[in-house]
Amino acid sequence: MYLTHALHRAVRYWGDDILTVDADRAFTSTQSAKRVARLAGALRTLGVGDNDRVSIVALNSDRHHEVFFASWWAGAVPSPLNTRWSATEITYALNDSGTKVVFVDEAFAAMVPVLREQVPGLEAIVYVGRGEAPQGTLVHDELIEGAEPIADAHRSGDDLAFILYTGGTTGHAKGVMITHRSFLTGLLSYQMSGAAVRAGGVTMLTGPLFHIGALLGWYSQQLLGGKLVFVPTFSPENAMRTIQEHRVTGCALVPTMIQRICEHPDFASYDLSSLEFIGYGASGTPDSLLELVMKNLPQTQLVHVYGMTEAGCLTMLNGPDHRAGRKLGSVGRATPIVELDVVDPDGNPVPPGTVGQIVTRGGHLMIGYWNKPDETAAAFKDGWFQTGDGGYLDEDGYLWIADRLKDMIITGGENVYSAEVENVLADHPAVASCAVIGIPDPDWGERVHAVLVLRPGHTTSIEEVRAFVKERIASYKAPRSMSIIGEMPMSGVGKILKRELRATIAAD
Repeated sequence: MYLTHALHRAVRYWGDDILTVDADRAFTSTQSAKRVARLAGALRTLGVGDNDRVSIVALNSDRHHEVFFASWWAGAVPSPLNTRWSATEITYALNDSGTKVVFVDEAFAAMVPVLREQVPGLEAIVYVGRGEAPQGTLVHDELIEGAEPIADAHRSGDDLAFILYTGGTTGHAKGVMITHRSFLTGLLSYQMSGAAVRAGGVTMLTGPLFHIGALLGWYSQQLLGGKLVFVPTFSPENAMRTIQEHRVTGCALVPTMIQRICEHPDFASYDLSSLEFIGYGASGTPDSLLELVMKNLPQTQLVHVYGMTEAGCLTMLNGPDHRAGRKLGSVGRATPIVELDVVDPDGNPVPPGTVGQIVTRGGHLMIGYWNKPDETAAAFKDGWFQTGDGGYLDEDGYLWIADRLKDMIITGGENVYSAEVENVLADHPAVASCAVIGIPDPDWGERVHAVLVLRPGHTTSIEEVRAFVKERIASYKAPRSMSIIGEMPMSGVGKILKRELRATIAAD
């Protein structure tokens, strides 16, 4: 199956229905397909050929929808880039992928001269933003209006569908190669597990469209038929207003977003009754927050997804699991098409309840890292992809995440998994967000160190924090030191960048 099939299907069955909404812009399926065919023609005239890369550096918009489909239509490979990156990181990825054409919006207009100077392989920079286009760029709508439509290239199977660059929580970004087949395999497994995207639904796209989770939600709604509402930046007010105005049925949010919505002083004044599901993931979520959501939004299913760029959606804790209070804190069971296990350092499966490395194999996986054969080889062992995440399976097959293996803290000879400590700290009344890291200690080897962002008007101390933690888990896991900061360094998909925290503390 080819990914442009979803757009052809929408034209056939729902051609006159609104497909995309972006502020004051709205297009039907038929209008969208015509624009895509013309944009594909424009890409060809700009020198984009089969398997060439096309990038977009922009906040969420309907332009992503058009660029992705037009790239496939033209036989090319889209490579959306992280909008929280610096110019240095963006130019690295553009040069690494050999991008021919890059699309930018007003948030990145100031970067245009840098791209021209430092990315010599670019054939064109296309402006997709609002307002006046930067000098030296082509204008998205003018390209579409001036181009002739071309026939769909029908790329499919083992053809590349995306090059997605890793989020930067583990170091220098790598381009993850995802084929049409692997993307669709992962998407089917995602939907079969109870993702709750339904035909005729309305999906609000708040998650950044350079992230695999957001792409799965976007394409699921496109394939099933319905409406896509693009939200460029998140605020609780804008999210609630969008849900109310467009009768949104589903969205994906990171836990901090969910918390900001549920604790907003005007929460009760918005009509959120249309919201059938919220997908979440990316960071630990305290049970207390899940219980608050289920109380305040009784009609809304919660869906916890665990996955990664290289492997898509691996496990899911679905709506019925949440409502039954079953296994809250776990990330659910492996999705139907995914084979998943937990192994020791030699690759042997470990018994239930024993922490090891999470590994997976199957047709949902990437085919490798772009231009990095050594890293690709190191990522697989006997056909199993090595996630680098530590966790355990319980007797019922539910997966519980312990930590990134590199984030495990060894203190006084004992293993401490930061996620376990973070889950406890997240329930502290003064804590808005937290991260736990290991720092060098002359007596213990490593010391458990908590980094906290406090709620407005709250204070705490290391003694109080240690006492709070020791009441709930083993005393050796309690932080021995802590830092209080104003804001966590975050990746573009809502993950805390622990390497930046370590670097800051080391510098101090």
